[in-house]
Amino acid sequence: MSAPFYRRSSVDASVKASGASAIAAGGNIGQAVSGPGAVGLCIDSATVLSPEACPAAATIDCPRGLTNLPYRAKVFVGRERELELLDAVSEQPGQVVAQVIHGLGGIGKTTLAAHWAASRRAEHTLVWWITADSPAALGAGLASLAAALHPSLTVLLPQEQLAEWALQWLTTHAGWLLVLDDVFDPGDIDRLLAGATSGRVLITSRRLTGWQGRADRIALDVLPGTRAAELFTRIRTGADPAGVVALCAELGCLPLAVVQAAAYCAQTDCTTGEYLDDLASYPADMYIATDETGDSERTIARIWHLTLDRLSDDPLAVRILLMLAWYAPEDIPRTLLDPLGPPPAVRGALGRLSAHSMVTLYDNTIAVHRLVQAVSRTPAEGDRYRGADAISSARENAVEALAAAVPEDAADLGGWLVMRTLIPHVEALEAHTGPHAGTDTTAMEGLLRRTGTYVAASATRSQAWALALLRRAEAASVRLHGPDAPETLEVRVKIADYWSAGGDREAPVVAYTRTVFADCVRVLGQEHPVTLVALGRMAQLASMTGDVERGRRLKEEVVEARTRVLGAGHPNTLLARASLVLDVSKQEGGARARVMAQALVDDCVRVLGPEDPTTLRIHGVLLVVAQTADLEALFGPEDDLAAVPGPGMATAEQLIDASERMLGEHSQLTLVGRISRLLEHIAAGDGDAVAASVGQLEADVVRVLGEDSPRTAEWLAVLRELSTSPAAEDG
Repeated sequence: MSAPFYRRSSVDASVKASGASAIAAGGNIGQAVSGPGAVGLCIDSATVLSPEACPAAATIDCPRGLTNLPYRAKVFVGRERELELLDAVSEQPGQVVAQVIHGLGGIGKTTLAAHWAASRRAEHTLVWWITADSPAALGAGLASLAAALHPSLTVLLPQEQLAEWALQWLTTHAGWLLVLDDVFDPGDIDRLLAGATSGRVLITSRRLTGWQGRADRIALDVLPGTRAAELFTRIRTGADPAGVVALCAELGCLPLAVVQAAAYCAQTDCTTGEYLDDLASYPADMYIATDETGDSERTIARIWHLTLDRLSDDPLAVRILLMLAWYAPEDIPRTLLDPLGPPPAVRGALGRLSAHSMVTLYDNTIAVHRLVQAVSRTPAEGDRYRGADAISSARENAVEALAAAVPEDAADLGGWLVMRTLIPHVEALEAHTGPHAGTDTTAMEGLLRRTGTYVAASATRSQAWALALLRRAEAASVRLHGPDAPETLEVRVKIADYWSAGGDREAPVVAYTRTVFADCVRVLGQEHPVTLVALGRMAQLASMTGDVERGRRLKEEVVEARTRVLGAGHPNTLLARASLVLDVSKQEGGARARVMAQALVDDCVRVLGPEDPTTLRIHGVLLVVAQTADLEALFGPEDDLAAVPGPGMATAEQLIDASERMLGEHSQLTLVGRISRLLEHIAAGDGDAVAASVGQLEADVVRVLGEDSPRTAEWLAVLRELSTSPAAEDG
């Protein structure tokens, strides 16, 4: 017998049963004994019930249309694919149909289930909604179903027996729909699914795993951008369309966040721009903000706090989530998490985060919704997971892991390949931490310096960003190491290198470069590798400011010194030769420079290999020299170029192919190759190819070099000249 009916009492030993199965009654059935060894049961009072008062579940019919759907969203958009999947499954005699909608908290699982269930009420004798986030909640929901089917049961049976009666009813009837919302553990509903032989069960859950053999999965993702904007504007009418698109993008098109923001804007008469500003300035407040009619338990911050509650027995899972918040949302290398613990522990914690839809796991990478990241980066007073100390520790973990992953040598072939995968995460981390030079650690300084060097050399991102990284690294290095430390001088030389490469000849740049060179000579000596780089910048500066002869002489000194100190095959020696070739091209014309450039490329291929980053950069120099020569042929006096074979279409295509594989399609080297290909099209008289190439090249030059770069105007001018050249017009 169940506990509610059990009360122990003393037993009168004089009361004897006459047989093994007999009942002996003592007094007014004060006790009953059913034979030797049985336990006595005290019955103080008893009520005899008629079968009608507590009928068998199988005998009770359901009033058609009985439902307790809690709500149906006033605004529902999209989800056509998921609705089709729900409609595609039909009930089969002798078996229960079970489907589970799973996904991140706030992604719209409950809304979709409520919308679909409400639209199918006419097809079912019963539509019953149960919040099933725990066994107790599931039991309470089943008990409420029993009470709705036969109200008199509530005064006769306790909750446990009401739930059992409801299970019996579901087992013996067909045509019903049961919605189990927010199931935490798939095992909690095993008994219900195992006993049912008909009907339909629709489940919502954040759990990704555990459904095999239990229910067919329907994965729910964020809304497309247009649908998210539609959802917002149907709640907050009259909003600026461009602002709505920007706000939805910032919210990652997560339905709950979009609804939360739209309702807040509607109540407060707040514009989308004002909401975005507040989100940037007061994120902790905005993640819990809703309108007065909103459910404070269904805000973004609260929803994910509950998920972390379910993971609280694994602190490593929470640490991982807070650390991932500082990187880009997509393609986060799993190896960045290696410092957090042994591989089995890290894999286990990731598995739990994935199972609760907080992250998405791929073969070697991780993805996190951008709004999950934003909340996880925001300290919240009184939140045991997102306290200021926890957030700060996670940020330092993210910095140290990324700094360890970024190669020390940005010119190394393997380093460039690695950097392609890491650059988005450095970009995100740098943006999230802000230019706080007063708090940047040694790890952050090294990360900024090496990444700035790579970006400046490879031109895979805006050159303005490369300078911003280097200037922030400089400020951190001065604070951490001192103004004359080798680390500080190295980053200052790289800043001067960036300015000279960009053709910047403003007075402050000139003064900065000269000061850096003097400091290197004073602190490091004449032939230190960093000093030799600074000497190269002095040579470039002389050429840019009109002292061509001195610039060329200094470049020759750099080549000689680097050959002596570093060796003839060192990448920096080869790059010094390339700089000298460019000067020769400007001073003596294209023919001799083209011969020198080709010899230099041949040396690079022999020493470093055809796809080494230095080889690719110098290959680009060859094409620049060839472009200069070809432009002379197109727009200036003819020289002896006919005697010197140009690189041709094959060389241009080779550089384009290698640069796109190594650096991506929007690198500066790729642009050099594409411009050379354009020249070949002009030479061949292919006007259609010229017309198709110029417009896209102009847009890509601005995107890669930046609007403010001196080289942008130069390259755009060249492209305009090419597009109007006689050869192009003849095509």
